[in-house]
Parts: sequence; C-alpha cells; structure tokens
Amino acid sequence: MWKRNQSMMAELAKCDFINRVIFINPFISVLRTFFLKDGRYKISAIIKTRLFSKKVTSKILVYTPNYILPRMKFPVGLASFESKIVSKIMLKIIERLNHDMPYILFMNCPNIYFSDILDELLKNAKLSVFDFSDDFLELGYSLKSLKLFKRNIEIFASAANFVLTVNEHVKEKYSYLNANMHLIRNATNFNNFDRKKFKSVSLLKRIKIKNSPIIGYCGIANTNRIDTSIVDYLIKKRPNWQFVFIGTTEKELLEKYLKHQNFNHIPPVDYKNLPNYLDYFDVAIVPFKVNEHTKGNDLLKIHDFLAMGKAVVSTEIGGAADLKHVIKIARNPSEFLEAIENELCNVSKEAILKRKKCARKNSWPERIAEFEYLLKNYLSIY
Repeated sequence: MWKRNQSMMAELAKCDFINRVIFINPFISVLRTFFLKDGRYKISAIIKTRLFSKKVTSKILVYTPNYILPRMKFPVGLASFESKIVSKIMLKIIERLNHDMPYILFMNCPNIYFSDILDELLKNAKLSVFDFSDDFLELGYSLKSLKLFKRNIEIFASAANFVLTVNEHVKEKYSYLNANMHLIRNATNFNNFDRKKFKSVSLLKRIKIKNSPIIGYCGIANTNRIDTSIVDYLIKKRPNWQFVFIGTTEKELLEKYLKHQNFNHIPPVDYKNLPNYLDYFDVAIVPFKVNEHTKGNDLLKIHDFLAMGKAVVSTEIGGAADLKHVIKIARNPSEFLEAIENELCNVSKEAILKRKKCARKNSWPERIAEFEYLLKNYLSIY
C-alpha cells in the first residue's frame, strides 16, 4: 500500500469514523490471474490472492476484478456483453463486502472499461470523491485510450461531490469539471525511509569501495519523461561518477546508456527494500523533461529521497518549486551538473535534518489530516 491512493486509504483506515476500506485494484485479465511469474499454475495461491478479496489489515480489504476478453481487441458488442456480466459479478462482490453501512466512493483510475460499475456505486454513495493523482491525459497512452480516459474523467470528476488534485497546475487545468476542487499534495511513508540501519547491497557496495560518487534515480524511466540531454551531458562530463537507475527502464534508454561504464541499471526493487538501495546515493536526481506531462507531477520519489536526508537535484517539474528550500532546481544540463557538484559538498547534519524535517511535514499521516477534514466537512453537508 505505497502509491498515492493506496497510502491515502491505508492512513484513512486509521481514522475512527472509517469502519473499513475496500480497495479495488485495476482489472486484470483472467489469463494473467492464472499464470504466475514463475510459469507454474498454483490454484490455491490464485484462489487466495486473486479471485477473492484479500485482507491487508483488520480494516483494509483488497479486491482485484478479472475480465476474460482483452480490452479493445474484440468487437464492441461482444466486449459490451462481457462488460455487463463482469459488472454484475463485481457489484455483487462489493455488495457482499459492504452490505451494512453507508460508504464514501473514492474514484481515481480513469482507464476503467466497465464504467457502469461506477454509475451504480455513485447512486448509493453517501459521498463521492474523484482524485487527479496525475494529469491522466498526458501520460502518453494511445489516442484510443485517451478518448476513454477523457470520457471517464469528464463524467466522474463532474459527478463527484468534490475533486482532489495533486498540484495547482492540474487543479487549474481541470477546474471546469467541478466547482469543488481541492489540492492534496503527495507525501512519503516517512517511517519506511527514516531508518537507523540499512542492509548491504552488493553491487552498490562494490561501487562505493571505489570512492566514486553515486548519482541515483529510481522509478520509471522512459523517453517521455527523461531529459536525455541532461543525462548525456552528466555521463560525458563526469566519467568518474557512477550513475545508478533503479526501476523499469525503457529498452531504448538501456541500450543507449549501458554502453557507458559509469552507468548502472537495477530492476525494480520492492518498496520495503528500496531504502537499502537509496542509502548508497550521494545525490538523488530527477532529470525530467519540463512538459505538459511533468507539469502535472508531484513526485513521491522526491519526498522519499528527502525522508532519507538525501540531496536532490531536479528540473522544474510540477511540485519542485514548492520544495526549493530543500532541493536544487536546474534548468539546463550545465546547471544540473553544477547543482550536483554543490550538493556533493552539502553533507552537513543541518542540511540532512532540514530535508528530513520537510519530509516529515510531508508524510502521509500529516497529509491525511487535510483529507479527513474535507471528508468530514462534506459529510456534514451531504
């Protein structure tokens, strides 16, 4: 439960006025459900973790709906028929999970193909909320998908009692959809990163022994986000630095950068284990393009870096300006290099504590207090 919506629901479940949280994952193909990563069929595991709801805590249930036909690849009539069947099954399951009390409907993911589910849930919701956790229409999906996204956004953001946005840019951009727009910034699970002890990571330990500064990035890396002019410049100008990218990285970028001896790639790391890797970073970087997509950002990773007291250098993406007192913002490759060099020297206890203090202020328990206030206020109205 670490992404924005998951973290918000996990914290909200701790509130006294919430009896339970039912977290519904995006739909997945039934074929994926029955085919696990190790290539073997395990019926007991499937039944336990996929086909029925899973209890995460005493107050949180997670349910992953399944569909049979690949979306958008079958005739409209056939897909529509399946949609009705899946919707009825899913609604029955939700009804069983919550049959005895009023509920708040929290809507986020716009790529839902079975929108009649939300139509039905909206009818009986005591309160409904739509969350712009990102600027969904700028995520680089196909034109066909974006049409679906746009349709769902316009319908359900407009239907909600109030709307949350991740930053001011997104709030202003979609203000026409709903008169009740509120800003709830991203945050960090502070306790996951503020540790006294870390486990060793062999690859990064070998790099550290060479006394090479480690300049690190974690998260999805693709050509829609990464400003390659910055990365190219850094790798060329500082061959004695080691650049470490952790996470899913586009094939094109991997082929381009793995040719360099000072570039290292590590596949996605489990969230609980991630701090052990970030501990080796001397400076954390966010070398993103500044475009309509990144203007809609408020990156969780920056808050996570700060929770570890790490120096951060970023381009002027969404949310960065609000953290300029604890991170460095660069506008071009040479500025980015200069900022990293300055931060490599900025290792004082005061600087580290300042970053951690900022992260603690921007932690989910603090942030959820804002959301709780909004919920209670709107519940008193409706």
